[in-house]
Amino acid sequence: MALPETADVLVIGGGPAGSCAATQLARAGVDVVLIDRQHHPRETVGESVLPSAWRYFDMLGVSDAVEKNFVKKAGGVVVWGDDITQIAFRDFSYSRPGLHVERAELDHLLLQNAKAKGVRVYEGVKAESFTLRDGGADVTLAGTDGTRTLPCKYFIDASGQASFVAQQTGGRRLDSDFRFVSLWGYFRDSLYVSNGGVVRPFSEIQQHPPMTFVTRLGGWGWSWHIPLKRNTSVGIVVPVEDYKKGLAEHGTLERYFLATCRATEHLGALLEKAELADGRVRMIRDFSYLPDHVAGPNYFVTGDAAGFVDPIFSIGVIMALYSGHLASWAVQRCLRLPTQAEATRKLFETQMSGRYELARTMALPGVESEAPQGAKTYFDFFSTAEKELMWSAASMTTRSGNMVRASNHRDAPAELKRRELGALKFPVIEPA
Repeated sequence: MALPETADVLVIGGGPAGSCAATQLARAGVDVVLIDRQHHPRETVGESVLPSAWRYFDMLGVSDAVEKNFVKKAGGVVVWGDDITQIAFRDFSYSRPGLHVERAELDHLLLQNAKAKGVRVYEGVKAESFTLRDGGADVTLAGTDGTRTLPCKYFIDASGQASFVAQQTGGRRLDSDFRFVSLWGYFRDSLYVSNGGVVRPFSEIQQHPPMTFVTRLGGWGWSWHIPLKRNTSVGIVVPVEDYKKGLAEHGTLERYFLATCRATEHLGALLEKAELADGRVRMIRDFSYLPDHVAGPNYFVTGDAAGFVDPIFSIGVIMALYSGHLASWAVQRCLRLPTQAEATRKLFETQMSGRYELARTMALPGVESEAPQGAKTYFDFFSTAEKELMWSAASMTTRSGNMVRASNHRDAPAELKRRELGALKFPVIEPA
């Protein structure tokens, strides 16, 4: 496919942030080109989605397709030390469920929707560099047919952890408070946890919606167990030093990962008769980072390209959709009111940094003496239901002190909407 020659707006990246931004811009009559260096569907991690995603799915016109294609989840169960607790979304005034999604399928669905809404989509095309100029930017693209410089009025960096702008400007810093390694794989025939801590066979997933299941590992590590349509995503997040020790002890990544999963109480029992579906274990190291800038003259940075924190509270897809929506609004406003471009950019930066600071503060393994002002300010933008969910979710771990600081010690619900389970209810296996 020949590379595009012109565009009003270039979107770099076809994940949820990029597709969301591009779709909304195209529906507003803006000429949009979206490029992605990979071809969809492509594998990525991050399968747990909170109910607040529905507002964006409604905006994009994909809710019916999402409803038909993915597993509905009822909430979450957390084992943290000796405590086993549950939150159910129905207790927080949500009328629609959370989701467990195959990200390859969700991202492809959103990208195809963008194309149907008028976005010109080019896959297998990489953004290599950019130059800012008066009235726009020139972005160098590389594809199978060679390279081309694409002039545009604005571009949106939705390149994920590749962080196109930050890599070009040297503006990405590893977050020293999140020196973790994440390992994950996909299992066949795992048991799963449903409402009330009832453990069920995978075959019952449509009749009894699953819970996202999280367990604490050691001091600050944790694991996830997320049942999908065909298999179950299982991962561990451990400090770098724990990973090094474990790898030295077990010899290979696969043996270390499987030994850790099977030795973890409850998680090991869920996986007792399960098998690693493709024999592969994936890894990301030092995956949390901080951005220097999320906007500049004629560009905006969204999703994981704008920063990434420990995903313990499953906010990745929400952050992506929110930032894509915000970038679309900002670009439209800049095009319509060019004299307000600088003010619009500052507002975008304030909103993005506040949301990022709040997510980081909630996820911190330790407790800071004081939450950043942006986290405190941004907390007030959430609805009552969202605040109650954040309070209750944070209270299920030992990270709730950060939630207190982020909320300025206010708006705490009179009663946390969580349920103490005491134990998981595994099926009784009759002897042969």
